[in-house]
Amino acid sequence: MTLRRPVTGVAAIAMYPFAEVCDALDEIWAGVAQRLDWVPRSLTRDIDLHASWTDDDLVVGQTCGWPLVTALHDRVRVLGVFASTVPQAVGPQYRSVLIARRRAAPSEFAGTVAAVNSSDSLSGWVSLLAAVHGPGATWTGEVRWTGAHVESLRAVRDGQADIASIDRVSLALVRRAIPELLDGVIEVGEGPLVPSLPLVTHRDASDDEVAQIRAALGASVAAAPGAAAAALVEAFVPLDLADYEPLRALAPATT
Repeated sequence: MTLRRPVTGVAAIAMYPFAEVCDALDEIWAGVAQRLDWVPRSLTRDIDLHASWTDDDLVVGQTCGWPLVTALHDRVRVLGVFASTVPQAVGPQYRSVLIARRRAAPSEFAGTVAAVNSSDSLSGWVSLLAAVHGPGATWTGEVRWTGAHVESLRAVRDGQADIASIDRVSLALVRRAIPELLDGVIEVGEGPLVPSLPLVTHRDASDDEVAQIRAALGASVAAAPGAAAAALVEAFVPLDLADYEPLRALAPATT
């Protein structure tokens, strides 16, 4: 078979920009490149991730479940996820964690100040609404948009916000690399169980290309246990868009 783009394209797996994770993913991707002679030899770091998701040359990218079902569903093909070793991960799914400075039930934070990384974040925004107000809700208090989970944690720690929803992987990585961000904050609840961050490829990828990438990712993770552990990954699990479609039931209210 003649493949679409021999040794070209974009491979960007960079949703967790921690040095140890980047090094580990570089090792895992090197294993993919050894198995597939038509993919990029290395991962791209200096890239606009949002733009890369719809790049016709995308070989592998990593996005969030909410943009996938709201904006990318007809513009990419889903490959699967890295199943995580973090607490509350269940195979290819996991929960976000609600962080605050005082112990209270999630519903008691309605009307308070929320620190949120982005309005298109499944873990930081959609899960927060579902945990505090229920699916299909809107936030009844003030929202401080922070741009990153790390900054949301900082806002809660510093008293600039009352609550934030942080994805479990980010929280584990912060605990390992920047533990001072967790000084004085506690876990007060969890978000709904949702699929982990999807790995995607360009929408015109053939079934054969998808199958090859999936097999190479699975084999490379299994062959690099040290790198996988550093990235908090236990396996690559193939998933399809249909596995993410139930997320639509969590859609925030538009008013």
